[in-house]
Amino acid sequence: MARTDTAANMSFGSFLQRIQKGLSTVELIHVSHPRWPIPPGSFTSPTLHISVLDSSFNPPTLAHLALATTPPPPNASLSAGQQDFDARLLLLSVRNADKQLKPGDATHEQRAEMMVLLAAELARSSPRARSLPNASSEPPAQTHDRNVAVAIIDEPTFVGKSAILLDFLRQRISDLQQQQPSGVVLSSPPEEPPSPKLTFLMGTDTIVRFFAPRYYADEHAMTVALRRFLSPDENDSRIICARRVSKGLSTAEEVEVESQLPAFVSEILPTNRISFVDIGEQERTYSSSEVREMLASHQETWNSMVPRSIAEYIVEHNLYSPSSS
Repeated sequence: MARTDTAANMSFGSFLQRIQKGLSTVELIHVSHPRWPIPPGSFTSPTLHISVLDSSFNPPTLAHLALATTPPPPNASLSAGQQDFDARLLLLSVRNADKQLKPGDATHEQRAEMMVLLAAELARSSPRARSLPNASSEPPAQTHDRNVAVAIIDEPTFVGKSAILLDFLRQRISDLQQQQPSGVVLSSPPEEPPSPKLTFLMGTDTIVRFFAPRYYADEHAMTVALRRFLSPDENDSRIICARRVSKGLSTAEEVEVESQLPAFVSEILPTNRISFVDIGEQERTYSSSEVREMLASHQETWNSMVPRSIAEYIVEHNLYSPSSS
């Protein structure tokens, strides 16, 4: 598994231990290049737009890949001519508010290893990577156009993750800027490093939980937390929500979520902070739970729902089969 330049010799267990002991808030276990999230080469914007796909990745599916490649919405405050995020982050919480490890689940380390494989798939899916000569034969490790990282965090809520990630990224960007190598051009002077702005990617089933009062002390606490998360004067985070076909929500409920959530958010903030997108007719139907169920019942078609590298990993490690429980 690829590591950061400062933690090349650390095992996943070491990263996990540091998080769980409170020695760090975020651990990067893979970066596509040492200066992530600053894009390679010349960078001329005062803002770094970073997408965050926070999931249980149990296992990563083609729906995860489709969502991770989603571009910013038209109403995003991007630089002139910019059509994509500056960087991407695949995030795994080792203390999820809803999902504890169950018998037969992939371990946190196995999920992290599959996330690194997903990061390689992201590099391969880059439009620039596809346009390279002989792109199909190029090893994934050599295509870093997606400027992607994999990280773990010990925080169950999106509001908490947003605040922790912003603190971590501001410090990392500042440190990287002080170590600026030759050939990298930043528009801002060293005392004003680029400011990270986060967009969280999620499915409709997840966004329903995000706005569910039961995850907050009371409705007032929920309003305060959501304002902190979404307000341009505070965390200034945004949400891109993929329209999904899920067992937890009916089609009517999905439509209701999309029609009512923006109005609900507008009662907290005057600006639209949520965008809904389509990720593909097939991809929107895929779910990690269905992959696990199909593996447990020995249905061979499960591998059509995950990237090939993930399918090979699942087979190699005998994940999700009854004998692995």
